[in-house]
Amino acid sequence: MSWWQALFLGILQGLTEFLPVSSSGHLALAQMLFGRLGLAFHQPGVVFDAMLHVGTATAVVWSERRQLGRWLTTVDGRRLLGLLVLGTLATAVVAFPLRDLATAAFEQPMVIGVCLIITGLLVFSTRIFKRGHHTEATTHWKHAALIGLIQGLAVFPGISRSGATITAGLGTGLDRAWAARFSFLMSVPAIAGATLVELVSQREALAVAGVNFWGPTIIGGIAAAVVGLVALQLVIRMVSSRVFDRFAWYCFPLGALVIVLAMAGIL
Repeated sequence: MSWWQALFLGILQGLTEFLPVSSSGHLALAQMLFGRLGLAFHQPGVVFDAMLHVGTATAVVWSERRQLGRWLTTVDGRRLLGLLVLGTLATAVVAFPLRDLATAAFEQPMVIGVCLIITGLLVFSTRIFKRGHHTEATTHWKHAALIGLIQGLAVFPGISRSGATITAGLGTGLDRAWAARFSFLMSVPAIAGATLVELVSQREALAVAGVNFWGPTIIGGIAAAVVGLVALQLVIRMVSSRVFDRFAWYCFPLGALVIVLAMAGIL
């Protein structure tokens, strides 16, 4: 893996993590294209991908740092932190049993294409939801549990985590801007947990990876954090302005194209 590949993938992760288009799907497809072009790209498991997600999770923490600080000092804030923990546990219940299947799917373009179409259907469905009224003060455990369960399905590349969780939030009656922010905040513990599991499972390979792996990985992670910080604010405005569902028209043709290329043996 070269530094420019890591930089490109980091920028791609930052652009797509918060948009409802599946960053993991885009990363998997880009890495497949590297292989088809004869450009070597190797990583232990999906550790590199996980570290890019840590970069965008860092962007969330930085963006919400003042809010998180206030939550630590108030009863209602600690209640919301508890909801994030509950949602993360719900995610683990779904995601952990699917982990091996999901990891294998990173090398199956047909699965990625189908998952992108599923993402498009989820995002398109938001156009029928009425305006929600639940905000930070009225979000309860049922919201967090359902969003967490849906987040667990996003372990598959092609199913957008942000698309699935924002759709779930809007479907349960959350205010549009708050649904986006709650989705992004819930990603942080989920990404931390998934990354820890990946690091432990690949510890032997990582022990010999050396600077040729960690150098580019750091570059990619920083790029993902910087670009993601900008993309995060953009998505919040898009959800609030009711143009979120238009991303379905990106996911549908992309998913169909991936399926066709997979059937043709090009991917």
